[in-house]
Amino acid sequence: MQFTVRNITDDIDAAARQRAAVEKKSLNAVLIDALRRGLGVESQPTKKRDLSSFLNGPKIDAETLAILNEPRPIDPEMWD
Repeated sequence: MQFTVRNITDDIDAAARQRAAVEKKSLNAVLIDALRRGLGVESQPTKKRDLSSFLNGPKIDAETLAILNEPRPIDPEMWD
């Protein structure tokens, strides 16, 4: 969703730009934060994307693990 806000006074512009610089955020992000606070709208939780679901993935049985860990012969023809 996009809005156009007109007649922004110099003091609001300066304060928003200063906050953006201090917080190392975009001007847009600072203004959205200010609107949320001013309107009493709770922040939406940030969706976290990580690989934690893979940490406890499927278990490898002992036989498969043994096969994966055994040395494999090197085919010299593959390296010529």
